[in-house]
Amino acid sequence: MSVLDEELHSAASAAAAGDRRAVERVMTTLWPQVVRYCRTRVGNSTQVTRPADEVAQEALLAVARDLPALARSDHPVREVYRIVSRTVADVHGGAAGSPDIPAEVAGLLHHLDATAREIVLLRVIDGLSVHDTAGVLGLPVGRVLVVQHEALKTLRTKVA
Repeated sequence: MSVLDEELHSAASAAAAGDRRAVERVMTTLWPQVVRYCRTRVGNSTQVTRPADEVAQEALLAVARDLPALARSDHPVREVYRIVSRTVADVHGGAAGSPDIPAEVAGLLHHLDATAREIVLLRVIDGLSVHDTAGVLGLPVGRVLVVQHEALKTLRTKVA
């Protein structure tokens, strides 16, 4: 279990037991990561139906409602990303706007299939470990490593 997993697990356990300060700790810890995830997936352009920060607030509310599941989980970070990705898909209908990444990078990512793109986003943009990425996507760790390697190789050829 990572340091973040341990911190989330202890705070979620206390929060599930009714400790309001623990709920605040969980939300404060998760806010930057959830906002970054939502901005990457939803974007903040005027063409999207709801701004990414609004979607992030909705996602954190979903996490708050599911604190007992976080407290029971061996990998709370994975659970958070599952909850957040479900919320983003539900709230935003799976449609993505312009992500908060440079246009050149966004253009390059379109050369990848959906799984490879998601692995690169989770690993490089969101900074998840290979184990957490595998858990979020429901893939074996080895598969994540292979797809990431192939995706980065593809991106390098497109840049060169």
